[in-house]
Amino acid sequence: MVLWEWFVLLFVFVPLFISWIYTAIDIFHRPDEGGLTKFLWLVLILFLPIIGMLIYFIARPADVDLVEDSMV
Repeated sequence: MVLWEWFVLLFVFVPLFISWIYTAIDIFHRPDEGGLTKFLWLVLILFLPIIGMLIYFIARPADVDLVEDSMV
């Protein structure tokens, strides 16, 4: 592999993959979403990874974290 290919792999694809995994885990841990809604979010981030993740984190309510913290 050429140096440029390693650069793209390490600084573009690996962070994108880690962000995608984090978003998928966050979707599954949401107590306020139903099964169909979780499935539709996963389909969105699967077919439109960058745009889907941005839409998800913009549309996600911030007070859900407070509910999860109080449940522990």
